[in-house]
Amino acid sequence: MSPFQKFIANVGWTVLGKASVQIILFAVSVLLTRYLGKKHLGDYATLLVIPVFIRLLNSFGLETLINKILPELNVKDPSGAQGHFLVSRIMLIRFLTTLAFCILIYLFLPNYLDFIHNPQLIEFRWTLILYFAVITIDSILSVLYMALLRFKTLAKIEVLGALINLVLLMVFIRLDYGIYAVLYAYIIAATLTSIIYLARAKIKYPDASHKPEGNNMGHLAWVAYGIGLFGFGVMTQSDVLLMNYFKVDRGDVGLYHLATGLGATMSFLLAGIAPMALSLFSETHAKDGVKGLGNLYCQIIGFASYLTIPVYVFCAINSSYIIDFIYGSDFSEGSIALSTYATFAGVQAALGVNFSVSALFVVNQRDIALRSTVEGSIINIALNLFMIPTFGMMGAITATGMVMVYMVLRQLQVLKGEIEIVSAFPFIGQCSLFCLMASIPPQILSWLGMGHLISNLFLYLATFVSLLIFLKPFNNEQRQLLTNVYPELGNRMKWFFRS
Repeated sequence: MSPFQKFIANVGWTVLGKASVQIILFAVSVLLTRYLGKKHLGDYATLLVIPVFIRLLNSFGLETLINKILPELNVKDPSGAQGHFLVSRIMLIRFLTTLAFCILIYLFLPNYLDFIHNPQLIEFRWTLILYFAVITIDSILSVLYMALLRFKTLAKIEVLGALINLVLLMVFIRLDYGIYAVLYAYIIAATLTSIIYLARAKIKYPDASHKPEGNNMGHLAWVAYGIGLFGFGVMTQSDVLLMNYFKVDRGDVGLYHLATGLGATMSFLLAGIAPMALSLFSETHAKDGVKGLGNLYCQIIGFASYLTIPVYVFCAINSSYIIDFIYGSDFSEGSIALSTYATFAGVQAALGVNFSVSALFVVNQRDIALRSTVEGSIINIALNLFMIPTFGMMGAITATGMVMVYMVLRQLQVLKGEIEIVSAFPFIGQCSLFCLMASIPPQILSWLGMGHLISNLFLYLATFVSLLIFLKPFNNEQRQLLTNVYPELGNRMKWFFRS
């Protein structure tokens, strides 16, 4: 089976599992947003910054190390002994560093809350410590399953965890636990999924004779660590921190969290595909060199564009309908923020942000990945310091969006000198054009005063599918690849392929 066929074979379970999880988490998001309201949602967003940032401090590039090195070790050592040695040592490091950072959170949380002018949030100290512990352990365990391409098992466990989270949230909301309801529901659900991960992973602990060669593992881990840390400067969490520092209204912080959180879910069909792509990139580069990597990269980018661009285009144009329908009129002022963020995020996703860093790691240009992140972080913080005091929430969204696009362009500029990537962009442009054309009928409906989220969505999808049937953008070779992996889809999808 070719690398792209492996990708197609696993992407079914990945998309199914991640889509199911995102749908459930979307229900969680709607539930907690309506329950908390704008101001308490702002407090919740402020609290989340703490465990998310500490998780970055605690990462040390270990997730990337598993994703990049484990597939290569399994090619060199089919017995898996070296892979088990690597994983067992990484898990031990993660447990020890997590314990150390839990102590640091307890000691320094009061100082941080005073800095952002929210000392009243100290009551959540122990809850935040538990939240940090479960997300940092769950993170590395899920990546392990991705690196091993065990996506069927991963999908089942993640869906189960999301369902438990939703049920517990409804129970705790019924008991009126406030912000604690959201935090404790996730803590319990993530703890249960981590226990299942550990039980099913069956990690072995080989002796030192199975220790793999270094192969610049330390350098790889530290570069990934640097990208994560400096990436905080271009992440929404740093925006929340600075908005609190500049005393932006709590309600606006809540709207910012709503817009960026909803914008992040728009790429739900690609959730989990980026780590899988990194594993396949590493395996392909080890077997077929630069030419094979470039071919696989273009195939995956083209495939991914049809999973993301249609969603971003629809949400950017119909943001007001989405906000009103899902969250209610109380949050309608967040529609401009959602449309702006969805536009920037859509451009970034279309350019392949989910795969460019992975490809740079594989072709040993990881320093460029770090450098672009550092540049983006510095630019974003500089823009935030100017735009947040002047424009508030919209200043933060605009600054972050501009930097998101800059970073992926910077990465692609270097990547094109290493592998062939140009052939993917006509395919991406074609998909973008189809989406814009499909947006015209819903817009006409809205201009006539008959617009609604459901009718606009139905008309958009119908137009988009009709364009695919009429123009047939996919060739017979692509159809054959799909049929080889999923024979039952051959006839069902024939309308989209030209002979």
